[in-house]
Amino acid sequence: MHLGVILPNFGSDSSPDSIRRVAVAAEELGFDSVWATEHIIVGPEGVDPYGRVYDPLVTLGWIAGWTERVALGTSIVLVPLHHPINLAKEAATLQELSGGRLRLGVGMGWHEDEFRIMGVPFRGRGRRASEALRLMKALWRGESSFRGEQWSFEDATFAPLPRPEPELWIGGSSAPALRRALELGDVWHPSRRSDADHVRRVKEEHPTMRVVPRTRPELVDAFLDAGAEGVVVTLGDRAAMQEFVRRYR
Repeated sequence: MHLGVILPNFGSDSSPDSIRRVAVAAEELGFDSVWATEHIIVGPEGVDPYGRVYDPLVTLGWIAGWTERVALGTSIVLVPLHHPINLAKEAATLQELSGGRLRLGVGMGWHEDEFRIMGVPFRGRGRRASEALRLMKALWRGESSFRGEQWSFEDATFAPLPRPEPELWIGGSSAPALRRALELGDVWHPSRRSDADHVRRVKEEHPTMRVVPRTRPELVDAFLDAGAEGVVVTLGDRAAMQEFVRRYR
């Protein structure tokens, strides 16, 4: 069973010290992974708690330098707000520098102001993101050409080629998100808006799909009973993390 913990890289109390404490505890207590959240710039609706956010990939790169075992995840990277070639390069670099520990959780985004401020269309973001993921996977596999609706290239060289490729954890709970997880992902990583009954129905229809939701500690048992292969949760301090591991290991 996969046990992950959310890093405090966002919110008014986020700090290097708080991030380090959780990451160190996760490494020492036997958690499988730590997870960093992304928002880049927000409007009034997103200020609490996303007015202050440390970039997830930079944060995980920092953590990679002083941890050895724990996997490094994004929950989630907002793919439509990134150029996919840049994102593919950043992910490949982190995968190689960390010794293969990256778990790239991806999502489409919900905060329309963030897209407007950054000059990125909100409409059509899912279609663009699916193409972006296909492009990233092509680059990681060493393909020199790609042709899509948004991006195309020929005779291109991209390295390092990450070995193994980063796992893609596909966020979201909608029907398009599930299709994306089945077609392009390694793990379905539903958001906190999903419930255990939804996970149960999906697992009944797709029993081989790996499911690891991001949820609250009090809902963990329900998700595990529904067939989830693990959970990613937020825990308050080292004592709570230790008790969580004791209960579920």
